[in-house]
Amino acid sequence: MPSRFTPGIAPLLVPFDVEEVDVAGPPTSAALRGAGWAEAELLKAGLRGEVGWVTSPSGGRATAAIVDGRVQVRVDAGEVLDEVVLRSYAIGAAHMALSWVCAEGLAVDEEGEVHDLTIRSFGILKASEMPEVDVRIEPSTADPVNGSDAVFAAAAAAAWLDQGCPPELPTGHRYR
Repeated sequence: MPSRFTPGIAPLLVPFDVEEVDVAGPPTSAALRGAGWAEAELLKAGLRGEVGWVTSPSGGRATAAIVDGRVQVRVDAGEVLDEVVLRSYAIGAAHMALSWVCAEGLAVDEEGEVHDLTIRSFGILKASEMPEVDVRIEPSTADPVNGSDAVFAAAAAAAWLDQGCPPELPTGHRYR
C-alpha cells in the first residue's frame, strides 16, 4: 500500500508516494529507525548540491561535509547533557553512515536466502578505513533530543555528494 511522505520528512518540489513491495531476502520494515527519511535526505542533498541542515523526526539537527578527506559534522541536540557522550554518538553515527553509503550489504542467493550473517559479511567499514570525524556541537538551551539520527543522515548525504551521487549503494568507495 503506498504511503505519502510528509512535507517535514521529504519536502521536494512535488509530493511523491512510496510503495513497499515484497522482494527476495530477509524481512525488513519501513518502521525501522531512519528508514525512508534518511534516503530522502540523501536525495534532497543531491538535488540541492549540498547537505544543509537535516532535522530528524526526533528533532535533532545536523549538517555534514567531507572536506580534505575528513568528515566535518555540526550537531544540534538541544541542551547537551554530556558532551563526551554526544560527540561519541555523533562519531558512531558518521561511521554507520559511511559504512551504509560505501560498503554495507547482505549477500543473498537467487531465492533471497542469506547464507552468511557474520559481522564481517555485512561490509561495515573497519575503524582503520574511517576518515577522521570532526564534531562541532552547537550550543542550545532547547530540551535535549537525539542528535545521532540527524548526524547519520547528514553524514550519509555528505559522503554520497562527495562521491558524485552514484546511482547505486553501496558505492564501493574507500576514504582511506
